Amino acid sequence: MMKKHIILIITFIFLSNACGNNSQNESYTQQNNSTSLKLHIEDYDFSVRGNNKFIPYNKAIYQRGDEVYLVLKNVGPFARGKDSLNRAEMKMEILNAIGETVAFRNNLFGERGHADFDNNTLKQPYASYTTDSKDKIGKYTFKITVYDLISGDSTSVSDDFYIE
Repeated sequence: MMKKHIILIITFIFLSNACGNNSQNESYTQQNNSTSLKLHIEDYDFSVRGNNKFIPYNKAIYQRGDEVYLVLKNVGPFARGKDSLNRAEMKMEILNAIGETVAFRNNLFGERGHADFDNNTLKQPYASYTTDSKDKIGKYTFKITVYDLISGDSTSVSDDFYIE
């Protein structure tokens, strides 16, 4: 796969130079920069919400009816588009102990994901899952995937929490 990627970049450089088209060269620079800086998540915490802010909750044990937050820290770097803005999207999935999806949400950012991110980084994106009386007691997995819609890169994190 790496050879194919290198061949495509070399072919693209050759075609760009042969055509002398600056917009193609600009696109190559964006692609080259975004592939050299992989999208990553610096850290994350399970949290509870209090006084309009997130409070890290390291036990990851919740009661039925609690809202479970997974808060990411410093996700980036994101590429910039031709409009000089970043474009990100996020999805969330909750799996039960046997790997069945019990909740799924896509397109969590919507239009808010098309913006100027400070230092091309999302500081504290989060997703939440509200447990209810139908949830079985036991282990669940919280998975978040963040997408850079300009570079095509993505990164994800998953961790277990428990309902008792």
